[in-house]
Amino acid sequence: MSYEFSDLSLPLQKVIDLGEIDRWLRGVAEIVPQRCAAPPEDDDDIPSAPDTTAHNFNTHTLYFGNSHLITTRDIERMVGFRQLLAAASQHNIRVDVDDMGGGQMEVSFTPDESFSRSRIFGASYSNVLPVLFGQGPRL
Repeated sequence: MSYEFSDLSLPLQKVIDLGEIDRWLRGVAEIVPQRCAAPPEDDDDIPSAPDTTAHNFNTHTLYFGNSHLITTRDIERMVGFRQLLAAASQHNIRVDVDDMGGGQMEVSFTPDESFSRSRIFGASYSNVLPVLFGQGPRL
């Protein structure tokens, strides 16, 4: 009887990994940063802070492990992926999505650049208007 389930392990693992990626993308879509405002003109208004290490809070990385099972085409079909693009489009900020290889994916936001500068899995979005992703369904 166990031989009947052995063939299901790879497709089942792919479904599990796709669910994890989609859930992660939906979560990242909820934390899309707002567009950066112009920096203050006078640095004297900024209180001095102790020296700290700068952290990049606009880059998020996911390790999903089974990279041989999942293609970028699979990821592009996910609802979470579309939600991420719609959120970045609505805020008009640049979002870069990269397949880092080895089962790692990275999403980076650049709030001071427009959505049209985005690069998704190497493809440029320079000809895509942010309005196309930000609109609701037409009735």
